Amino acid sequence: MLATEQIFTFISGTIFLHLFFMRKYTLVKWALVLIIVFLSFSILIYAKAILLPLTLGGLLAMLFMPLCRWFERKGVSRAFASLFSILIFLLILGVIIYFFVWQITAITRDITEIEANVTKRLDELQQFFYHKFGITPGNQEKILEGKNDGSLGAIISAIMGSLIYFLTSFIIMLVYIYMLLFTRGHLKNFILKLVKPSQKEKTEHIILESSKATQHYLLGFALLVTMLWLLYGIAFSIIGVRNAFFFAALCGLLEVIPFIGSLFGIILTMLMVVSQAGGGGMLFAVFIVYAVLQFTQFYIIQPLLLGGEVNVNPLFAITVLILGEMVWGLGGMIMAIPLTGIVKIVCDNVEELHPYGYLLGKSNNSRGGIFNKMRTRLQKK
Repeated sequence: MLATEQIFTFISGTIFLHLFFMRKYTLVKWALVLIIVFLSFSILIYAKAILLPLTLGGLLAMLFMPLCRWFERKGVSRAFASLFSILIFLLILGVIIYFFVWQITAITRDITEIEANVTKRLDELQQFFYHKFGITPGNQEKILEGKNDGSLGAIISAIMGSLIYFLTSFIIMLVYIYMLLFTRGHLKNFILKLVKPSQKEKTEHIILESSKATQHYLLGFALLVTMLWLLYGIAFSIIGVRNAFFFAALCGLLEVIPFIGSLFGIILTMLMVVSQAGGGGMLFAVFIVYAVLQFTQFYIIQPLLLGGEVNVNPLFAITVLILGEMVWGLGGMIMAIPLTGIVKIVCDNVEELHPYGYLLGKSNNSRGGIFNKMRTRLQKK
């Protein structure tokens, strides 16, 4: 009996010590993980001036890589092919800027009428607050003046500082795009030298798939913005919104910020409708156009153009958007989805990371069956 108790005590003590040290090891491991995450975010935030243009330049370099290769197949040297790709990018950007400047100039011609309509709407709003809450127009103006503490000089200084920072980052980004296009072979060989010879083929496959998926996403997104611009423009023109294609282009371009951008664009359109003396019927029509096009985009256009390569779970999409804004501001929000898609592709191609790739992706029943069948049939056609 005594021997049995000693054996039981010995086994129990061994299990306790094993669990104690295992727990201790687990705690140390998770503490190291938290430290690494904290340091990573600290580096991302403090090195924003370098990493933001570098990352955006990398994504744009992937986008223009097929064009650069096309120039090279035509006999153009890599240095000039990279330069021509950047010039085409600047040309496209210049056309977009010219279009917006042209449309804004057209809007400013009606500035007197817009000011009169805005003043009328503000007076109606003041009367509404007076009758409903008993706040006189004079007290409302005092409240608004109390909120406006910034001087004009400080505002202009902040705008100029932001403009200089943007232009500097833009020039640095162009340099990064050129260097990444020009030295892409050297960078690829460097990555392959970091892995074992037995893993080189698999690593090359991951690089190729990541590059193809990113190119497909960015090209598809450009087509998506163009299609939304045309659809919004036609719909706004039928409704009777002035400068319809300007606000259509705004709604399309703001799609770079998923979930939020298009909503912000439609709110601006509705505010402009109000400033142009548009009635409640026109506002309701604008909202219906937004709802219908969002439904069409989500279930038909987006799956056809973007496919499933960068297919991120909505939960993680929202999470990375918030984290991107916290770390890199607007630029982080724009790049959050493509970068998460690249991480998902890497996880899908590395056996040890398959669970994380599955977690980042969408579940099979994330959308209704009827829409899955509709999308599948359209993709087959």
